[in-house]
Amino acid sequence: MVQLPKSLLIIIAVVFAFIVFGSRFYQSVPAGHVAVATLFGKVQATPFNEGLHVPVNPLYQWHFYDVRQKTHSETSNVPSQDQLQTKIDVSVQYRLVGVQTPSILKETGSIAQVLSVHIVPKLRSTIREQGKTIKRAEDFFLEETQNNLQVALLSGLKDYLAPKGVEVDAVLIRDIT
Repeated sequence: MVQLPKSLLIIIAVVFAFIVFGSRFYQSVPAGHVAVATLFGKVQATPFNEGLHVPVNPLYQWHFYDVRQKTHSETSNVPSQDQLQTKIDVSVQYRLVGVQTPSILKETGSIAQVLSVHIVPKLRSTIREQGKTIKRAEDFFLEETQNNLQVALLSGLKDYLAPKGVEVDAVLIRDIT
């Protein structure tokens, strides 16, 4: 029987491990994204920024978050104090905060869930609240009213969403009918 040198056995074991686990020893995170790893359901506290990460635990499960700026548009019927409905089209420009993605995964889930659980309900609620402060429906067409509405929406959304890992950049009123 032929005795193989110890160094050759180590090389064979490493090659075998790479064949068995393949790409599980590294993770590539695309530009504008952050990856969050979980190990047996436990969320790892440190997110992985864009780029190549070597070595990584081959048992990690990966969750990717797009942290680039996005826009959500919403059309709402808003009642004023004179009980007339005004249709307002609002756009919210936002992005996820990369360092908070582990808590986002743990507490909310995916980006779609962040949108449906936090952003949309708060936006609708804040629009209705602000509409109640307008005396007449015609006042929605005044530039001052629109500016006040944008400022109030931006402030309300920023205060509510910042602790949840969402940074709101702007709130724009696109159309009023």
